[in-house]
Amino acid sequence: MYDLIVIGGGPAGITAAVIAIHRRLETLIIAERWGGQTAYFMDLEDAADIHDMITGEELLGRFRQQLDYLDFSRVYDRVVKVSPVGDHFEVITQDGDCFETRSLIIATGAKPERLNVPGEQKLLGKGLSYSVVTHGSLFLGKDVAVVGTGRRAQFAALELARYAHQVYLFAPELLPADQPLVTTLRRTENVTIHEAVTVQEVRGDRYVDGLVVEAVDGARLDVAVKGIFVKLPRRPNSELVRDWLALDEEGRVKVDLYGAASHPGVFAAGDVTHISEQVLVHIGEGAKVAIEAHSYLLAYWGETAEA
Repeated sequence: MYDLIVIGGGPAGITAAVIAIHRRLETLIIAERWGGQTAYFMDLEDAADIHDMITGEELLGRFRQQLDYLDFSRVYDRVVKVSPVGDHFEVITQDGDCFETRSLIIATGAKPERLNVPGEQKLLGKGLSYSVVTHGSLFLGKDVAVVGTGRRAQFAALELARYAHQVYLFAPELLPADQPLVTTLRRTENVTIHEAVTVQEVRGDRYVDGLVVEAVDGARLDVAVKGIFVKLPRRPNSELVRDWLALDEEGRVKVDLYGAASHPGVFAAGDVTHISEQVLVHIGEGAKVAIEAHSYLLAYWGETAEA
């Protein structure tokens, strides 16, 4: 039986597994692949060269290398069922393996809603992104588009306006008229808002060079941009624990200040608990829940979890 099983191969899960191993816990991380929101990189013709800080991706890469070396601590597979069984947990994978553990960390992330239009898949990482935090700074002085209506899209547009030449916000719905954030957007000189429009095509050969949208009256607009950021709603990947962990109204795992979920011995971190898109934040959350899981094991299992 393992001391800890981590489900998820994104920033929070990878960090949690490495911290737990360093604390000499019998640890297993199960993921279909490494990466999470860092699974793809942005390849641009003339991207801005940013080297003034250590990025979350660089730090995460070092943690990932340690897990690549410790092949006994990782399994590449999809978890299909997680259940509490008495005082421990069973984790079953798609390949039919069953693992038992004294504690769990849920770091399964969230799934971004796709545009599902021509050009989206082809130009992913070639100017199209789902994370302003990760890739926004690459578009210094360029024209970019944000697709979305909610607060995440609104904040993304304002963030990009600080260094992009022009920002186009394409909102599938009408923006709320009485929100301060929307008022600020409308007053920002280099932000142009198009409401009640539907994206029809991401245009470009090797790299993004435009976006085609359609209004409710059927009128089409073709806007030249070098970057597109899709900020549609994201759905937390919490299906595995929906029946026995407390979730909020949006399906996110509820956690306390220490990252503990509603069932003893279960912790959660990353986008499955809240949408932050900050790799460094998720790294910190992964470290925190690994430490808290260790404390739980010491308190309830004694010498089993001694470092």
